[in-house]
Amino acid sequence: MKKIIKSTVTSFLVFWLAACSNTDKPEIIPDRFKNFMNIYFHGYIYEYKDINARGNHNYGEQYALFEIKKIDLDQGEMKLIFNQLAQNGWRVIESNDKNFISFCYGNNFSLDILFPLKKYEVTPSGVPIKFNEMDNWNIFLYKSTTTIAACS
Repeated sequence: MKKIIKSTVTSFLVFWLAACSNTDKPEIIPDRFKNFMNIYFHGYIYEYKDINARGNHNYGEQYALFEIKKIDLDQGEMKLIFNQLAQNGWRVIESNDKNFISFCYGNNFSLDILFPLKKYEVTPSGVPIKFNEMDNWNIFLYKSTTTIAACS
């Protein structure tokens, strides 16, 4: 009887510890970003990362990174997406005509798209761009409830 109780308690503890282990939770894509990706990047496989500073979700801003493999989306296809963005009201505010472009939509949406060509990249105005993968398009989307200075 003691053996059965000990076995049951041990099994319970093992299952409890397994349930409480540190597993990665899938990040939920906010609807406004999901809608954006469905409009402009429908059919492409992408990875989403929430890159808010210190996990800040409470001050009316959201900052996301979407990565799409370069082999899945070539530069010609991306130029068509740039044209679609412009037709839908996104305006170019900065570009180096090579591998970086920055858009604004109204005064509170900003979009930066980078096609990394080297390990360290900067915007045309000299601001360093942080990215992880050379093999991916890096699509940075920012939403603020306040006016973004570069967009006004």
